[in-house]
Amino acid sequence: MPVQIIERSERVQAALRFAAGAASGGALTTGLNYLCDQLAMVCNAPIASVYVLEPGEELVLRGNHGYDREVLGEVRLKVGQGITGTAVETLRPVTVNDARVSEQFEYFPQLAEERYPAFLAVPLLSGSRPRGALVLQREKGPFSEEDLLIAVIATRALAALVESERPAGAHLILHGDGNARGRALGAATLLSRALPRRDPRRPPAEQLSAAFKAVREEVVQLVERARSALQQGCPALEEIGVALGDVRFEERAGEHLAAGVAPALALERIAAEVARALGAHGETARRAADIEAFLGAVAHRLAGHEQQRIRRGELLVSVHLPGLPALRGWAYGATGAICATPREDSTGVAVLSALGLPVVCGVKQVFEAVSQGDRIAVDADSGEVIVNPGAAQVAAWRR
Repeated sequence: MPVQIIERSERVQAALRFAAGAASGGALTTGLNYLCDQLAMVCNAPIASVYVLEPGEELVLRGNHGYDREVLGEVRLKVGQGITGTAVETLRPVTVNDARVSEQFEYFPQLAEERYPAFLAVPLLSGSRPRGALVLQREKGPFSEEDLLIAVIATRALAALVESERPAGAHLILHGDGNARGRALGAATLLSRALPRRDPRRPPAEQLSAAFKAVREEVVQLVERARSALQQGCPALEEIGVALGDVRFEERAGEHLAAGVAPALALERIAAEVARALGAHGETARRAADIEAFLGAVAHRLAGHEQQRIRRGELLVSVHLPGLPALRGWAYGATGAICATPREDSTGVAVLSALGLPVVCGVKQVFEAVSQGDRIAVDADSGEVIVNPGAAQVAAWRR
């Protein structure tokens, strides 16, 4: 019987490319992105993501097909948090047909995951040790047994690639646009944009109003404190006060509640509406980032979760730097900040600059280079950022 040669469809070709693995010698993110591209085609999934387990029990988005590349390194979960974190915590695959109604779902406005609510999360394992997770997403579920089998097989190649991850403590030098406010040393604290969810089936409407009120009062106090510390006016500071004092967001939340939407889900929907309406560059991006941070603070209050803690001596790292976390960082003793986007995209950059803190913007690769807790040296005069500087560099930096 003659041998039959199977024609190579696009899916078969993608499967063969995936089996061949990523080229050696490249960056981890580049390799993971390549494999996510191939896996998305094999599985007919619009979204394929790889989260890598890093120090501090953090799962960091390091590879993706389907989202903008700027979210890589920024999106972070704790083990046990969300659908992805649950898969890593239990060391078992987790599938959800509609994450929007799942209590485990953690909402990231920059991903707008409500477009792809069907989830399949599979842990990456090296022996019995977790190294991260593979996540596939579609518009509709369920994922089939065949999908699960392909995903489980794929995790072997992905886990092997993750093993070549950049060693913790690696020394790197990055460059950006400094604000000419001198130098700073600090431990990196990467700002999270996740909106936490409690139980969406028990809507505490009166607690939502209380959460809005508490966060607005916090904004007023921080703005007044910063205003009293400045020798001259700061338009960005006034912009924050006006934008975050707008009661229309609470009114919009009330409209969602009147339609039967739970408060936590109402905040997610408003954040998504803001991202779609204002998610461009420049002034609109500034406003969107500020509103998103405000809604995130309200969501934390509503869920009874402590807002991300910023300690004295830490250095803020973010894509955008909204006004509220910038003011919090200054009030708690942060030493400076780094942004991935240009300075004009962030109200918080102007505020920290007026308050005298060093900030370096436009460091596009910051999330590929920096992990939570890394020691960072920032020179806002030259725009240089040193990740994990040596003792000699630190001594020279302090002269």
